[in-house]
Amino acid sequence: MGKEKSFFKIGLIYTIGQVLSKAISFILLPIYTRQLGSYGYGQLALVDAVMDCISTFLIINIYSGYIRFYKEYDDKDKKLLKNTAINFSIILAIIDIIFFVIFGKSISNLVFKFDNSYKILMLVVIRSLITQFITLFMCDYSLNYDAMITVITNTIMLVMNLGLSIWLVVIKQQGILGVYRGYIYSNSIILIFLAFTNIKSYKFELDKTMLKKMFTFGVGLIPCNISGTILTMADRYFLAGYKSFNQTGIYSIGYKFGMLINPLFIDPFRSIFTPYKFDIWKNNDAQEKFNEMFKKYHVIGCFIMLFISVYSKFAIKVFTTSEYVDAYKLIPLVLLSYLLYGKSCFYNLGIQITNRTYLDGFIMLCGGVVNIILNIILIPKNGMYGAALATVLSYVIMNILYLKISLPMYHIKYNFKIIFKLYFVTLSLYGIYYLTSVLNLNIVIEFLVETILIIMYVIIIIKIKIIDKQEVYFYLNKIKYKILKKEGGEF
Repeated sequence: MGKEKSFFKIGLIYTIGQVLSKAISFILLPIYTRQLGSYGYGQLALVDAVMDCISTFLIINIYSGYIRFYKEYDDKDKKLLKNTAINFSIILAIIDIIFFVIFGKSISNLVFKFDNSYKILMLVVIRSLITQFITLFMCDYSLNYDAMITVITNTIMLVMNLGLSIWLVVIKQQGILGVYRGYIYSNSIILIFLAFTNIKSYKFELDKTMLKKMFTFGVGLIPCNISGTILTMADRYFLAGYKSFNQTGIYSIGYKFGMLINPLFIDPFRSIFTPYKFDIWKNNDAQEKFNEMFKKYHVIGCFIMLFISVYSKFAIKVFTTSEYVDAYKLIPLVLLSYLLYGKSCFYNLGIQITNRTYLDGFIMLCGGVVNIILNIILIPKNGMYGAALATVLSYVIMNILYLKISLPMYHIKYNFKIIFKLYFVTLSLYGIYYLTSVLNLNIVIEFLVETILIIMYVIIIIKIKIIDKQEVYFYLNKIKYKILKKEGGEF
């Protein structure tokens, strides 16, 4: 990456974008729940799950292959690579639409079994196709570290969707159809804009060699994506079956707060680390750079994990009712699950550079199978806590498989000693918090204890020499200059 670029600046921009995205999503949540009711909102959740599943097959994740091979070509061939990806996606999109026009009614009646199921399925297909084309067009910006354009575009799209949702769902009373039409209208505007900005470099051309590489890479991710859906949905399915919808509701609240680590840290980190690792993996100092990023991932990740965990009880009391308070006990397990999942971006490089993405799918599939088995074993006796523990253990198994399968393909000797120290510090501090939380202390005292524990995390990792004071001061100054003065140096 060029000297003028700053990882800190890029990461901060992505984080701000993710926070804005999450904030807008929270604004949409009461709109959907109040207008659709619990029954309609349950239908919407099912529709969203179906979209996640079929999105995997529509254009075969061709944009993932484009991201993988982008850095291997010069500027002229990069244009050919992009045109190949776009044209192949257009061909597949036409085939997809014809398929669902012919067989859509039968599929929709089988999958949804409620009113307007065919219309909803077609809207799902159209929204998914538009979203994937937007992702393909936006790849260049993230690959070249143009975080600002990515964040601004996504924010504009979300704001338009918010306005259209209010109009179609609240005013026009179109229900689920209105929700998906809102997404389609707003996303279509962005897609048209992106198409016009790329029109000069577009040609109808297909390179068979490039297409084969991207296609193979994308197809290899299909089992991975399906398994990811299983990992996300299976616990709630079994929890509702073995226990009650009440526990499922509490678990879902805990899951929602636990997932905050994604927009706050993991997604921004992966956005900058994914292109970065393809830049440096051939360098002589690659091991040193990978270990430095590995340490930063855990230092920041454990800090955010502890921060959300200790303040979550207060946040749940503010945003929900007293019946959901026990969800705070689940949140650390959910946070740990996602922190473990995020580490795969370090471990799977060997799979990616050898173009064996089917192994990614195999590992995810193993994780999905383990998750189902553990849910069956743990949920009947332990309820929502068993579901959360099953998720953690599934990601632990997946991490072990990545280390055994992918790491030998491109061996980096990671410093796990530092990581275990960070986990021990984080777990110990959370243990202190948990013991105080069950005492139901005065809210002011509880808040003071939480703040002291957060400060102690920083002090302890300085004392045990995981980071030094100068590094902390450096990051604090970066935050000060970037936020207040719009200035700063290199990360």
